[in-house]
Amino acid sequence: MFWKKDEPVAVHGVLFYGLLSKKQRAILKEIEKVTAPEEWNGLKGVYCLGSVKVQGRDVLGVYYGQFPKQTSSKKQALQFEINYKKYTVTECPIVFVDTMKNKKAHQFAFIVLHELGHHVDRTQNQAVLREGNKQQELFANTYAIERFLQMEGMESKQLHNIPYLQEAIQEYQQSHYPFCPPLTLRVE
Repeated sequence: MFWKKDEPVAVHGVLFYGLLSKKQRAILKEIEKVTAPEEWNGLKGVYCLGSVKVQGRDVLGVYYGQFPKQTSSKKQALQFEINYKKYTVTECPIVFVDTMKNKKAHQFAFIVLHELGHHVDRTQNQAVLREGNKQQELFANTYAIERFLQMEGMESKQLHNIPYLQEAIQEYQQSHYPFCPPLTLRVE
């Protein structure tokens, strides 16, 4: 069976809910090895959905740092369903990951790391996150690249549909390895 309906799995104490393939579950162990527990502090959960939309647009993943300040406490609830199980989330920050567009374990890993990068940016750098902000997307990509490349065999993987990824690879290369051959991480 491709999708497992097991209990949630945790990375540094943060639970991943929803349907995950065996390969996606396995890569979470690798993610735990390349990330520090404090980077996950405060994150309330990661929800793995069959698809994720933000304002009607398909996305690979999304990080919700907080509900908008003007939202009443009664409306501070996200309701959704995964495999006929209903969830109501009333606390942020949380992450949603599209498990259908990120079926390949390496793509799934990069998206999880990217969204964690937004969490790190918000909590450690006190950044106010703005949707589509190029600098914040570059930060999240660079954060993800640093950890992704620490995972065995990832340096030659191909990643798909990640905005600003090519720029982040160049930025990472120039700041970390300016005299080394270019990274072989492939972008489509």
